Amino acid sequence: MGKVGLYINTIKHLKASQVFYRVWRKVGRRTPLKRWHVPQTNMKTMPSPVKFAMPELDFDSAFLARFDPDELFEGQISLLNHTESIDWASCWRERLSTPLWQYNLHYFEYLLPLADQYINSGDKRYLLKAKELILLWIINNPRDEAGAAWDSYTISMRVANWLAFIGELSDDLQDDHEFLEQVNDSLALQYFHLSQYLEKDLLANHYLENLKALVLLSIYFNDKKTLNLALKELKRQVHEQILPDGMHFELSPMYHKIVLEDLLRVAFALRNSGFDYEWLMPVLQNMADCLYSLEHYAGRTPLFNDSGDNIAKSKDALLESLLARFGIVPVYKDCFPDAGYYLFEKESGGHIIKIIVDAGKAGPKYALGHAHCDALSFEAFVDDEPWIVNCGTYAYQDKNRLWYKSAEAHSTVMVEGSDQHECWAPFRVARCGKATLEQRNSCSIQASFVNYKGERVRRTLRILEQGLEIVDEGECDADIVSTFYFCNSVKDAEWGLWYSPAFGQEGELYRLIRRGQQRLCTFINFDGRGEDVE
Repeated sequence: MGKVGLYINTIKHLKASQVFYRVWRKVGRRTPLKRWHVPQTNMKTMPSPVKFAMPELDFDSAFLARFDPDELFEGQISLLNHTESIDWASCWRERLSTPLWQYNLHYFEYLLPLADQYINSGDKRYLLKAKELILLWIINNPRDEAGAAWDSYTISMRVANWLAFIGELSDDLQDDHEFLEQVNDSLALQYFHLSQYLEKDLLANHYLENLKALVLLSIYFNDKKTLNLALKELKRQVHEQILPDGMHFELSPMYHKIVLEDLLRVAFALRNSGFDYEWLMPVLQNMADCLYSLEHYAGRTPLFNDSGDNIAKSKDALLESLLARFGIVPVYKDCFPDAGYYLFEKESGGHIIKIIVDAGKAGPKYALGHAHCDALSFEAFVDDEPWIVNCGTYAYQDKNRLWYKSAEAHSTVMVEGSDQHECWAPFRVARCGKATLEQRNSCSIQASFVNYKGERVRRTLRILEQGLEIVDEGECDADIVSTFYFCNSVKDAEWGLWYSPAFGQEGELYRLIRRGQQRLCTFINFDGRGEDVE
């Protein structure tokens, strides 16, 4: 299909408002929270920033391990498993690595490792470095020069980290009036800018991030009118984006954790400031159940859709915060019908086998940017360690982006020569396929998938005493391909395929490919050996 046809089929999925706002933003027009509304910053009646500090999240050990604070003194920084040499006075608009890497530079997550080092060591160099970086950003990123610094999404991420930083170190910063005045002036400007340029064309997690930031800032600046407007819209988005079974509707386990942290911080700030937060409690409970269930005995973020293990806060930190702040205890569930994830756990030979099967849709029709061709795929873990996997994501701006999104990069089945969805650009999908759950019980699941060309395949996965039996079937004389990716050596498997369990990290896997007409049956022993069953 030509480029025009791809665009037409992509636009068909979008809401009319998205198309309008995309054009509206392209011509430089505003997309405000409410027409003519201007946020107010009441500097004299601002609450203590302590109300935004959540140490169990801010200092999550898995999160802190991603950063080396001492690198920052040497003019280096590592983000997404990639290190760049930095001149902090000029780096903000330089072409460093990828656009996603540059966005992460503007998120300022590295403030919190600096704060942690200062708190634990008492070495004021870390505090001074953190303050220096904030001030250098303010000086070198005037609003009228725009760029990544003033993108609505980067603002939404950055202000949450700045609020957490000044909250965690409020006692140490309270007498530095000049620094706090500069920070507050910048936050006020970012607050105004964000309120006028919401990502109404993208919606989904981007729009929710914008609203989260507006809620936090409106509480910080004691701006009740903006808070009421932002909360009204946030409630509507939460109702739309969090499925009844608790999963975020983009169906990425990684983005599910990011959104869960967002809503946790919103609920915490609302409660601390005397505003209604109870409406979020059942949402947080359902999201906690989903997170806990997906990662129980899994050992890492499951690699469905765009997911990786070094972006969101860890499962342990999120669950600790849910318990400590709101008394929420997660409940294990093996079925998430709205998301299309089905879970199995089995003890075999003294080992715990965990299997996650995807029999759901790609995501919300109007927000398929993070969708992969992973229907009917599954991941299996043995004692928390990955065993049979999908290949991951690696990067958003990379020559192999579309391969990582393809069915070929997942442990699934497809009609040979055809992919599941028409993924044609890093965040664009034209025609889509559809998965259907046919039956499931405690030890088996059967689901079918019709790809965007109308070709159907069916997969039946059975958990037997000694291993997994996977039966894949096509229609008529269709040539079908079953692909399985293993983290360990497997009979007849090839070595050397890409594996990216974290963004920017690329390793290799064993891949077992089976081809045939109409029906393929594969048996995989729990001891890790792959063995065909005719």
